[in-house]
Amino acid sequence: MSVTSANSVRASTAVDLVAIRGLLISAALPIQDLDSAAGLRFWVAEDGGQLIGAIGLELFGATGLLRSLVVSPSHRVHGLGSTLVSILERDVTAQGVQALVLLTETAEGFFRRRGYRVVERSVVPDEIKQSAEFRSLCPASAVCMTKLPLSTSEGVFDG
Repeated sequence: MSVTSANSVRASTAVDLVAIRGLLISAALPIQDLDSAAGLRFWVAEDGGQLIGAIGLELFGATGLLRSLVVSPSHRVHGLGSTLVSILERDVTAQGVQALVLLTETAEGFFRRRGYRVVERSVVPDEIKQSAEFRSLCPASAVCMTKLPLSTSEGVFDG
């Protein structure tokens, strides 16, 4: 099955949080701050009424912290992860977000293929450095990456 249609991806609702939490737990991704992270929102993919993927974003001014891309094991390798990232990028670009930042321990190659580049944690905006994701949820060994294409990459931050 190929899930590449934007019609299968939508903004999450409060009802989706239990299923999102389950997907994140099954993928060993952080859930500790799901209820406390200010402005954390998700996009979800469903198949037959069942959530099969999600991607999260915390917004910090013109920079977003991409969080928790997850696809259920039975729906991987069909392009759903790429679809979720593309839809998130499209939506936040329309809202004026100029850059995305993420931390990853396992998906550096995936994000490199989508135009993200490795940067030092020290170059990201201070607001993002204060997020739970940066302070405690992701280990220091996680790779920090950014994508600055979201309109113009000049002057947002340098790495």
